[in-house]
Amino acid sequence: MAGLLEGRHAVTHHMGMDVLSATGAIPVRARVVDDGNVVSAGGVTSGLDLGLHLLERAFGPHIALAVEELFEYERRGTTWHNTGLKAIAI
Repeated sequence: MAGLLEGRHAVTHHMGMDVLSATGAIPVRARVVDDGNVVSAGGVTSGLDLGLHLLERAFGPHIALAVEELFEYERRGTTWHNTGLKAIAI
């Protein structure tokens, strides 16, 4: 509500997606949303996915994979980035 997410792509728990748009954010249905210097995650376990994504961004895929193996947790889904072409409805 402080405007931090205004005009930015973000995600939160599925029960709060309607409230997220009230903050001025652009809601994206994904486990992890990377909009540059704002990275957000959805439900409880997607917080692990977010942490692993940040590890990969900062230290590379070798470190992120090593932590995945240490946690015995495999990331789910694709991290959504605010880049690339927009999807075309068919």
